[in-house]
Amino acid sequence: MKQIAQELNLKATADSTFCKIFPKLCNWFGKYTLSGKFRGKELEIYTTKFPNIKQFPLRLVVKSNLGLAQPFRIVARKRPFLIGLHKIFDRDICFTNNPILDGRLLFSTDRRDLLSLILGYDEVQDQLYGIWKTRKCDGTLSINNNFIMYHEPFRLITKTTRERIKNVTNLICDVTDIIRLSRKFITPDNMG
Repeated sequence: MKQIAQELNLKATADSTFCKIFPKLCNWFGKYTLSGKFRGKELEIYTTKFPNIKQFPLRLVVKSNLGLAQPFRIVARKRPFLIGLHKIFDRDICFTNNPILDGRLLFSTDRRDLLSLILGYDEVQDQLYGIWKTRKCDGTLSINNNFIMYHEPFRLITKTTRERIKNVTNLICDVTDIIRLSRKFITPDNMG
C-alpha cells in the first residue's frame, strides 16, 4: 500500500496501531487508507471486508466522488461463464461492438448513451484492457451519479495488483473528466 501511495503521491494513514508494530505485514495486507488528489481528483484507496465474511478475502477499493444531480448507473465486471443467464435475468446488459471488450467484460447500464460516450475514447478502452488483461481479475467498476468505485477481492498486494490499481486510478480520472465535460451532465448545481 505504501508503494501505491508513493507512486500516486497519496497520503497513507494506518488503520490500526498494529501497523506501527508490524508495518511491513500491514503493508502487504492493505491495512492503510490512502487519500489525496490524483490528477486533480479526490481519491481514496482502502480495504474492507466482504459482508457476512469474517476473515479473507478482503476487498480492495478505489473510490472517487462525482456528486452529479442526474442519476445513472454503469457497471463493468469480468464476463461470466454463463452469459446466457445474465441476458435473461439482467435487462440492462449492453454490448460495445468491440470484440475484445465484449470477450472480457460484461457491461450493464441504464444509460447506453453515456456508456457509448465513455467507451468512445481509446484511452479508456486501453485502460480497461490493462485492468482486465487476464481472466484472474475479478474486479468490478461501478459508476453512478454519486461516485466511481472499483473493487476487487485480494489476499496480498502484489506487483500486478499495484499495476492494476494505477490503471484503475487513471481510468477513474479519465471517466470523471468525460462525464463532467459532457454537456448532458453539466447542470448549474454541479458546475463547481
